[in-house]
Amino acid sequence: MQRVIRAIEKLSGFLGVLSGLATLIITITVILDVALRAAFNAPILGATEFSTLLLLVLVYLGLASVQAGKANFSVEIMVAILPPAVRRIQELLVTLLSAVVIGLLAWYTGREAWSSTLRGEMSFGAITFPVWPARIIISFGLVMLWLQLLCDVSRLMFGGSVIPASGNAQGRGANQ
Repeated sequence: MQRVIRAIEKLSGFLGVLSGLATLIITITVILDVALRAAFNAPILGATEFSTLLLLVLVYLGLASVQAGKANFSVEIMVAILPPAVRRIQELLVTLLSAVVIGLLAWYTGREAWSSTLRGEMSFGAITFPVWPARIIISFGLVMLWLQLLCDVSRLMFGGSVIPASGNAQGRGANQ
């Protein structure tokens, strides 16, 4: 089981890196589009649609990485006063509930992505741009977040730490 958890967390980390690269590519695309528009009155066709797709990569492929690093926002006003054993149960219940909700969202978006792909769904604007890759990215990102939440549930249920083996707990120190 530990091997599966490590593999999921490794993939989550890799997707986090892709998410960061998407930021760089969006920046370059926007700068080039603005420069070409200003200098030659010739925008890059499809730059907006491409940047929108990359924004989805940035957000959705980064979700699992953020969860793995325990860097999600949390409000712990009431939780901070709970005894450690109760806090652990609360964390398990919240993580389990999150896994159920994200699992349902992943299932629904997966169905929509499949349907969109079969239809070859396209958007029509400055250029014709496929919609189905965006739907796949959203669904895949949610599936990865769901898997990461299941890893966290497993750790909480079997007594291990929720903080990954690397000790990367960014964002937690300020909240505890």
